[in-house]
Amino acid sequence: MDTHSLFSLTGRTALVTGGSRGIGKMIATGFIAQGAKVYISSRKADVCEAVAAELGPNCIAVPEDISTVEGCKALAATMADKEDAIDILVNNAGVMACPPGRTAQGFELQFGTNHLGHFLLTHLLLDLLKASAPSRVVTVSSMGHTGGKINFDDLMSEKSYNNITAYCQSKLANVLFTR
Repeated sequence: MDTHSLFSLTGRTALVTGGSRGIGKMIATGFIAQGAKVYISSRKADVCEAVAAELGPNCIAVPEDISTVEGCKALAATMADKEDAIDILVNNAGVMACPPGRTAQGFELQFGTNHLGHFLLTHLLLDLLKASAPSRVVTVSSMGHTGGKINFDDLMSEKSYNNITAYCQSKLANVLFTR
């Protein structure tokens, strides 16, 4: 059997942001079941490490907060130290409909976490992704993108904040980035 068939990820390396719970954990579990080595990232180190231990030896915790520039840079540097290539990047980490908040750099929390963090992380990992061409980048969005509008006059929701509007804008930005 071809170990690189559509049904096997043997010999492949994946990074899943937000891999310690929900959709991210299920994606990581599926990739591991298909034979991949999977790195999971989460902003909570203890949770990330516990889930990696639960998922087994083919799962490695790389805890970082991708809502910050420092977290994205640290995660990209860690991946470059550990791997020569990444076959699959799943941009999954996110927050939803939260109270007003800001990232460490002052961006609206949902836009900064859901979109800007993944945009920067993907850019920082491009060399590793190119090294395994044809690699794949999957950015998880939601149907919320259909209600989104990029508000260039108030991109960071400084004039007016609505948690659902901000979420939908971040998810539309995900779709536009992926496109």
